[in-house]
Amino acid sequence: MDSLEQQLFGDRTEPLFKRRGLMLDISRNRVPDMECLMRLIDILALLRFNELQLYTEHSFAYSQHPEIWQDASPMTPDEIRELDRHCHKRRIELVPNQNSFGHMERWLKHEAYQDLAECPNGFEHPIAGWRDTGTTLYPSTESAEFVASLYKELLPNFRSKMLHIGGDEPWELGQGRSRARVHEEGKHRVYLDFLNKLFAKARKCGVTPQFWGDIILEKPELVRELPSEVIPVIWGYDADSPYPEQCATVSQAGFANRYYVAPGAGNWNSFGGRLDIARTNIALAAEEGHRHQAAGLLLTAWGDNGHHQAWQSLFPPLILAAQASWGSPMATNGLPRLVDQVFEMEPGNGAALCQLGEIDTLLPQPMPHISFLHSAVFADAKELEKLRASTNRDVLLHAQAQLNSITTDGTESGIQLAIDLNQHAIERSLGVQPSHAIDELRDRFSTEWLRQSRPGGLADSLARFT
Repeated sequence: MDSLEQQLFGDRTEPLFKRRGLMLDISRNRVPDMECLMRLIDILALLRFNELQLYTEHSFAYSQHPEIWQDASPMTPDEIRELDRHCHKRRIELVPNQNSFGHMERWLKHEAYQDLAECPNGFEHPIAGWRDTGTTLYPSTESAEFVASLYKELLPNFRSKMLHIGGDEPWELGQGRSRARVHEEGKHRVYLDFLNKLFAKARKCGVTPQFWGDIILEKPELVRELPSEVIPVIWGYDADSPYPEQCATVSQAGFANRYYVAPGAGNWNSFGGRLDIARTNIALAAEEGHRHQAAGLLLTAWGDNGHHQAWQSLFPPLILAAQASWGSPMATNGLPRLVDQVFEMEPGNGAALCQLGEIDTLLPQPMPHISFLHSAVFADAKELEKLRASTNRDVLLHAQAQLNSITTDGTESGIQLAIDLNQHAIERSLGVQPSHAIDELRDRFSTEWLRQSRPGGLADSLARFT
């Protein structure tokens, strides 16, 4: 029988992408404990990854900002240094990550930081409606200096000479303090000007900045104005994400053999993941990234709206991304067995995970990257009626039959919980008495969380279980 390495990668000796990475969200409530992170690094090495990023908004213990992270069980400088050493031994680069423009609500909700906000008194979010807290920094010199102070404390804990500064989704830019300037110069010009300030701060610290390309790609002509030394990262998480056009734009603007593509693991806003979407999305990103000379593929594993997915739901897409970024065929029928072997689980767990990952796409998505079943567990009466109206009883019964067909003998408790949460969602949607009470599911969720993760953030995730 072929070795595990041969089963994963065949005889291919050279990778498709020079950089092959994982970005793990540690800012949406869940911060894995050190044992979990060390084990993950060992798995990444086995899967031939050579880059790891821990997506950070507020979950690093900055010495001058305890108010921000005191309830988050954050990564400490000593822990980062320990992870960095472990990564280095495994030939993995631990790349620092600190979002620096949007997604700053964990900072801006505190009075002491509201002077840095674009909209300190709240704003109208284009998807979620009114939000009482700003999420985006006011693009000022003072904001850039503040961010630079974070870089100066964060970066000495890493060997890496790169830094991902974020920059995605500054939702309210132009709605508040920069309104007049945005009206005069345009949102994208104001955005690029502030991004250039952040690039300069990063370079002054001796690192090369990576950044999310979503906003600048709204105005493709501006890509050529980016400094030549930066690394654009193109993200897109759907089966039809515009990788062909966006990769061509970035490559032709002078970033060939430099930029990254960043598909998604497809498991956030879900309990068991959307494996078929993840597979198609990863394949598309790899194909178009290779066609247009990307340097790296960075799989993103997010935790939006509570990080309620089973930890194990990351396992199948992680293997698929490893194979795609190496240039080996992505496993199909053999994927369950590979999951069992790579993650050292009892036989059958991989099959349960892969079957579970097919359930969400049997039902309509209420919104992009949000599963029907995740929504149905937490929906109030009005929201539940809206979900019911988007499908019908036969579709729900078919999804339930597929869920019931999963063999659960010997299944790990985290996978079983994901199955039971999906069952609860279907039963609520059908209007029948759920097999498992929400209080029981909440208690089991808490137990599972603490198997791999720190207590900080758990209360926020449990608050959805009402």
